[in-house]
Amino acid sequence: MLAFHRPILTLRRISRVPWAPAATVLASGVALVAMGNLASNWLDVYLVFFGDQPQVLPSNVAAYRVWGTIAILALAAGVVVHLLNRRRRVLTTIWQALLVVGGAAILVLCYIPGAVDLPVPERDHDGYGAPPCYSGGDNDECVGG
Repeated sequence: MLAFHRPILTLRRISRVPWAPAATVLASGVALVAMGNLASNWLDVYLVFFGDQPQVLPSNVAAYRVWGTIAILALAAGVVVHLLNRRRRVLTTIWQALLVVGGAAILVLCYIPGAVDLPVPERDHDGYGAPPCYSGGDNDECVGG
């Protein structure tokens, strides 16, 4: 005779996560620290005085990549753990939503040029790539005569 067993991972077991509130607070704290470091990195590049030009250093690009990744992972972990928490409150749901929106805004607004490698569109070579020729009236030195 076949016996029906309860699955190991049921909704009841997921709803009893005693560490969920602490993990949500920890993820929120890590996300806030990461967003603060992203803003600090952006200010390090663009806060210049007396007509100096902003300079993007490789360390600024690396810092954006590292802290951006940490922010994304912390925000995702906070949302997932919040959803697993059975005792969700309206205020914590609003907090998580504001944190995700604020984190996305910080990631976009504090972008450092060169931090994300985007593909460069290819240009069609149409044969007119020769440099202009200024030979002083003699066309023998110019490409194509």
